[in-house]
Amino acid sequence: MYLFRIFCMCLLISIAYGRISLSADLSQEHFEQVNERLNRLENKVEDLDECYVRVKDIQKDVEMIRKSMSQGAATKEQKTEVRERIEARVEKLEDSVQDLSGRAALMDMAEEIRRVTEYVCPNGHGFETMSEGGKCRICGLNLKERTHFKKFKFARRESISDKISTALDEEFKKRILVGASGTGIFQQILNDSEGRHSSAEGSLDLLFIGKPLTYMTFFVDLEAIGGNGHDESIGSLSGLNDDSGSLQDNDGVDRVSVREAWLQTELLKQHVRLVIGKIDLTNYFDSNDVANDETTQFITSAFVNNRTLEVPENGPGIVSFYDTRKGVFFGLGLQSADNSGLDIVDGLYGIGEVGMRSRYLFGLEGTYRLWAKINGGRNENKGLGMSIDQHLSAKLVAFARYGMNETDGADVKSAWSTGLELRHPFLSRVNDSTAFAFGHTESVDGNDEQVTEVYYKFAFNDHFAITPLFQAVFDPVGLEDSDVVTLAGIRTQIEF
Repeated sequence: MYLFRIFCMCLLISIAYGRISLSADLSQEHFEQVNERLNRLENKVEDLDECYVRVKDIQKDVEMIRKSMSQGAATKEQKTEVRERIEARVEKLEDSVQDLSGRAALMDMAEEIRRVTEYVCPNGHGFETMSEGGKCRICGLNLKERTHFKKFKFARRESISDKISTALDEEFKKRILVGASGTGIFQQILNDSEGRHSSAEGSLDLLFIGKPLTYMTFFVDLEAIGGNGHDESIGSLSGLNDDSGSLQDNDGVDRVSVREAWLQTELLKQHVRLVIGKIDLTNYFDSNDVANDETTQFITSAFVNNRTLEVPENGPGIVSFYDTRKGVFFGLGLQSADNSGLDIVDGLYGIGEVGMRSRYLFGLEGTYRLWAKINGGRNENKGLGMSIDQHLSAKLVAFARYGMNETDGADVKSAWSTGLELRHPFLSRVNDSTAFAFGHTESVDGNDEQVTEVYYKFAFNDHFAITPLFQAVFDPVGLEDSDVVTLAGIRTQIEF
């Protein structure tokens, strides 16, 4: 009995212990599951918190974008209006620049050293004039006078047409302008064995310029020339003095000739220039910025104009030029071969030219011209050529010309020339210039000739200049016994 009780007691204890153990096992498993679920929920909460923060940031960005869009929409019309105004103003400025560029011929940019006085405070603020009380307008300190030298650039015009335009603008109220130009040239042959050593030639031009209407100009050039230079004795194809051609009578009395007399008008907002009267075609065609004026540049005819042009003597004619003001221009000229005024439409000399001004070479200015002509006074002889001048720097300018003719009716078959001009070579001589040129001329008879010229022009002021020069002619056609003829000369030029 006692053993049975002990056995029962043990059995009850084992059963209770088993139940407790099972309950403990179940509680532990349940606890781990709950803990795992809690961990997952905490992770999800953290993820939700991060998402919430991101949503808040995104909402802020959206609000800023909406605000910017609303502001942009509010100012869009204002910006559009301002942009349209700016574009319209830029277009007007561009048109004005093109208009001014088109009206202005190629100008010689010179430099001048001038004394400049300015007033400076200790802080470096500078003014052109002294303020009241001698105080700086910015910081209030005392101003002190300071003098220094500064380089200025200015435009110097060479051609007659440019000078006429400038004079008319300055003296428009006077309506009539009178100018005078005198040129004297002395030449000495250095290696002539026949005693032809020296020659002198001089010319005088009286210029009368009137402006009857706003866009109309009347021009008269009265000229007197004495002396023929060495062209008669040497017989050069190149022409050794383009200013020569005596107008004296046989008894030595000087005569005055009407060299030019024409009326010019400007049409279509000054895009078209029309000239009619007694004209010189070389003033309008085959022009060149370096070699185009025997009174201020080279005196050799081969460098003043292309020898293949063979234009008639100044006579009745008409010239029309159209300038696009965008760098391109066109010209057409007709001139009678007879200056008597009879049968002026018979044997007309006609020439056309197209030109372009550009800054394609390193932004430096250049002009390129291409011309074609027909000479009705010489069996309808035809020819064509080109003229180029190009700035290589602010001071150095190059030029080149070429022309060719049909052999029937012409004297010159082909001709070319090239050279360089250096402007204001010294700071102390801002108006001086020096130049060199070389050219070749071939006649229809098969003769050819080369010529070179170098000069230095001392310009003392705007009215007076002296130019020493040197020329050499190789194989001159008029001297079969001479391979080279050299000449030294000097030119004086007075202009008012």
